[in-house]
Amino acid sequence: MRPLKFLAALTATCLITHAAGAQDQETPAQEAAKKVDGLTYGSLSTRSSNRKLIFSFLLGGESRPGYFGSNENIGIVKASPNLLALSFGKLRLGEEGDAFDDDPNDFPLGAVVSTSFRFISDREASDYPELAGLEDLDSALEVGGKFGYVWPRVEAFADIRYGVTGHKSWVGELSSYYVARPADKLVLRVGPRLLFGTERYADTYFGVSPAEATTSAFPAYSAGGGLVSAGVEVIGTYQLGRQWWLEGRARWDKLQGDAANSPIVSDDEMLTVSLGIRRAFVLDF
Repeated sequence: MRPLKFLAALTATCLITHAAGAQDQETPAQEAAKKVDGLTYGSLSTRSSNRKLIFSFLLGGESRPGYFGSNENIGIVKASPNLLALSFGKLRLGEEGDAFDDDPNDFPLGAVVSTSFRFISDREASDYPELAGLEDLDSALEVGGKFGYVWPRVEAFADIRYGVTGHKSWVGELSSYYVARPADKLVLRVGPRLLFGTERYADTYFGVSPAEATTSAFPAYSAGGGLVSAGVEVIGTYQLGRQWWLEGRARWDKLQGDAANSPIVSDDEMLTVSLGIRRAFVLDF
């Protein structure tokens, strides 16, 4: 089955399942979320009383392709700085008394406005013999916002980020998840993801300049913007204690369009697996 048809089928399944389960009994946490007085819009909540800023931090290990299009995973197998994956989770404004000790990936029901971050490691040609002759790429930090909507069993998001370092271009992600709670303190999410990038982004990671073509084994290649990859992600969280969670992720992506056709791509399918500990922090003000 083609990736895009697979994603469409998976999304349709999620929506059908959501519609079928809409009458199911909701969990106490979901019922409580609906009973909170005042106004709640995704991750921004306003009520009287003292306010607090809630965010979370993840520290763990990750196995991922050495670079976009690589046929070799690094991280857990090799001793590398990439073994430590640091990332910030949701950032939200809440009220004193909010149940912030629930799953840190949860958002209140309704509209979502939050933060979005992604870090891309540098790419040094000397680390990969097949890339000899290509210029090194600096690491990139993408910063932006997350917008979406949350139902009791289905979540849908759109992330927009800009590379403040590294590629210095715009990227966007569309994602949706079906949410299951098979056991106490355990939450599972599964759903499709689409990554889009501008021409500058695509050309940074998949293009070969005329100058590089004279010093490498690759022909000159210019990658256009648009859909870069399509995939599926599974997220599992288990609460270890108040403000502490064990979090695992597995994500499969398949490069699309000009990215998949790039001469530097050895494998257009990429698998990323991570496992870490997430800690929530609360700042009162």
